[in-house]
Amino acid sequence: MIANLPNLSAGLSMGFSAILIPQLQRPGSDIPITLEQGSWIASLFVIGDLLGCTIGGPLAERFGRRIAVLLDCLPLAIGWILTWQAVTLEHLYIARAITGVGIGAGVPIVSMYVREISTPEVRGSLVILMPAAANSGNLFMYVFGYFLHWRDTCIPGSLIPFVPFLLFTLLPESPAWLMKRGRTEEAISNVMLLRGVDRKLAETIIQADAQASHQDETKPNSVGFVKTLSDLCSLTVILPMLLLVFLFFTQSFSGSNMVSYYTVTIFQMAKIPIDENIAAILVAAQYVIGYTMSSFTVTRFGRRTLLFVSLLIMCLANIAAGLALMLYSESPTPGDVVQIEESLAADDLEIHVGHDLTTTNLTTVTDNESVSPENSWINIIPMVSCILITFGYGCGLGPVPFILFGELFPESVRGSASSITAFLRSITVFLSIKVFPNLLDWFGIGGSFISCAIVCSAALVLSYWTVPETKGMDTSDLENIYRKKPSRGLEAQESILTTATDISFQENSDLSDQEK
Repeated sequence: MIANLPNLSAGLSMGFSAILIPQLQRPGSDIPITLEQGSWIASLFVIGDLLGCTIGGPLAERFGRRIAVLLDCLPLAIGWILTWQAVTLEHLYIARAITGVGIGAGVPIVSMYVREISTPEVRGSLVILMPAAANSGNLFMYVFGYFLHWRDTCIPGSLIPFVPFLLFTLLPESPAWLMKRGRTEEAISNVMLLRGVDRKLAETIIQADAQASHQDETKPNSVGFVKTLSDLCSLTVILPMLLLVFLFFTQSFSGSNMVSYYTVTIFQMAKIPIDENIAAILVAAQYVIGYTMSSFTVTRFGRRTLLFVSLLIMCLANIAAGLALMLYSESPTPGDVVQIEESLAADDLEIHVGHDLTTTNLTTVTDNESVSPENSWINIIPMVSCILITFGYGCGLGPVPFILFGELFPESVRGSASSITAFLRSITVFLSIKVFPNLLDWFGIGGSFISCAIVCSAALVLSYWTVPETKGMDTSDLENIYRKKPSRGLEAQESILTTATDISFQENSDLSDQEK
């Protein structure tokens, strides 16, 4: 829980863009901005996130997971304080970029830490706490923004990162990292603390983990740059990296972004009267509910099952929303697309932010358009579909890639591989920012939902053949998912040699009989 406090602050920061930009655009704002300047506030935030992804893993490898969690709190706290005290637009630019660094660095750090300190039985639930904490922070910020001025909402975000410093002694170091540094006694003590076992069993666990990671228990494991680069290019790293990028790409184009950014417009099209801020809170709440449910179900069902069910729910909901909206909606105007592109720039590593779209009129239902009572059911479909898409995302597609993110990489290059993958995930976010407005321009809202349904259906098929089941696997099993075990190879060679010898012996016997 302590390690996830930075993610809670990160979630607050993600939701902050949705309440900051509209308030700064109002008349009489202390820092007046244009739409273009607002998009820069969001874009610099994402750029900071990209930088954080590249430094998070190396920090965890150099200073340890526990120290890295504390270091990650610094840019979050500094960014919030600078935002709180900002007096010019340039100050906001700098503050949001610094905050983005903290968010990007936290993804690989917390993923590695939770994976290494948890048991196979509870690992999935603990990893889910990371995006769940971030989405909870996002929801809290929406609630704060409904009642408070944007400066006042900075106070909770600036205070939360200081809590881990106060609870520093309760944060144990990762035994795996200690073993890499040759600190065997500390590793054994931490295993006894984390697992609640005696020293003999703790030593057995340490030995098993060390053998799985091919490490020497008595000497620090020093790895050169060439060796690290060679390991990063091996199939045991490339294959899980490609799988995770594919899942992260699916996250960006699965329809959850559509619902997050278009909640108000969709409800307006369906003629469901609801305040835009309440709509944003409603959408954010579905993510929290979905993640909460998945934290319990992940211990009973496999990762693959949750992912398949999630993609199926989202695919059907996207189809229903797309067909319903195509019946009585029009394509957005170019001005609408510009506004949505600026809203999309506020995306982040894991959080989906509902942008306040009231600054631009995106309602495409004409004044003389009416819906007859017999077609009233069509009005309800978009709302129900939005709820199912966000809920389904939180139940599987949202948490499962992050669970695998902390499980699939080998110990020897886990820090570097995690940072590279987090960076590539941010690239998929940029792709969604650039491509998504074009989809709206080409196909309209309804057609964009259908395109998201196609992505979900394709991901469902590909996931069946590519996503491994990691539920209940220990460290040794996880290390060998993409690795051919030498022992099996030797056994196969011995079996082949034995068979060949038997065949040769039988042939010689037959020849002897024929000669006789």
